[in-house]
Amino acid sequence: MAQMEVVVVMVACLAFLRKVESPALRISCDPGEFPYSGTCCKSCPAGTHVEEYCTFLNTSTKCKSCTDGESYTEFNNGLHRCLLCTECKPGYKMIAPCTRKKDTECQCSDGYFCPPGCEECVKCKTRCPEGQVIMESCNATTDMKCGPPYPEASAALFTWVWIIPVSLILVPLVVWIIYKWSKSNSVMKKENEESTDHLIPDGNENVNSTIEGTAVSQDRLPETAERENLEMDNREQDLPNRPSVSSSLRVVCSSGQSSGRNDVQSSNKPAARIKTSHMETLENAYFQIKDMVGSDYWNKLMRKCGLSDNDIDNIKHDNALHFDEQHHQMLKTLRDRNGIVAAFHKIFAGLEEMNLYGIYENIINELKHKDLIIKETED
Repeated sequence: MAQMEVVVVMVACLAFLRKVESPALRISCDPGEFPYSGTCCKSCPAGTHVEEYCTFLNTSTKCKSCTDGESYTEFNNGLHRCLLCTECKPGYKMIAPCTRKKDTECQCSDGYFCPPGCEECVKCKTRCPEGQVIMESCNATTDMKCGPPYPEASAALFTWVWIIPVSLILVPLVVWIIYKWSKSNSVMKKENEESTDHLIPDGNENVNSTIEGTAVSQDRLPETAERENLEMDNREQDLPNRPSVSSSLRVVCSSGQSSGRNDVQSSNKPAARIKTSHMETLENAYFQIKDMVGSDYWNKLMRKCGLSDNDIDNIKHDNALHFDEQHHQMLKTLRDRNGIVAAFHKIFAGLEEMNLYGIYENIINELKHKDLIIKETED
């Protein structure tokens, strides 16, 4: 009986030691293998998953195939189940179905685009800014591109046809004029010197007056030129300082609680006054912003509108696998801190500062379509 108790105690100790030490055990497996329960198991190929893991006595892994149209694995793996196929979200259309080895391929629907690396489709611009025309239509990966009515080729042609030939004519002409002027001055100076040398003076007074007259005639041109240069410098100093275009367009949206009109009035974009009589419609339009701003610009826009890096990191951590919910929570935080109207204007100002005028105009058009704009005026 005592021996049985000793055996039981030893088994319990070994089990306890194994339980304590097993988490610290690290196994380095070869490529094509994965660690499991203290050993290395062979990975299952793409299109399958692990049905039964290997053991110490049996190093082979039993794999099971995924289901076409339902689940997939794209690479060699040690997963205990296949990944579920992606369903195309609203705004997307399917261009390739899900197979056992490849997930569903989705593409933006007509009227939306998604740049490489983006997470959500963005609505295409509907029109170009005033004075510009459509240079390239919106497609699945690129927004509509606008430009001046005259293409760059015309500008280059204008340069080659007019500016360069005129420059080739004017530059030699200016050089020739300067050369002739310098030569004329040197000839006149030489003639004055020769005429002074051949004068027959009646006395010291005549000689002195002749020399003084010659000196005055020779010095008049430099004095006149110097006086004219001084007057031009004074005129240039009297000109008023003109603000640069970039300073007139600079908007800092994170600096206060200014009204919506003041937020957008600092640029050439239209100012909008938002109705608050239909708050439910306004709330829906506010949270639709996450579907209109590309993920490439999202975090930067939120920082410009007052959210700190800590705010953004906490929201991402709480919603790690759901980008749509992350964006929703950031908008909700911005609204709770500032009120919905002020949050709208912070977003407008941030888009202007980032030069995202196409997205800005899409949001304005959406608010106008839902009758949430009181008035729109051009600055």
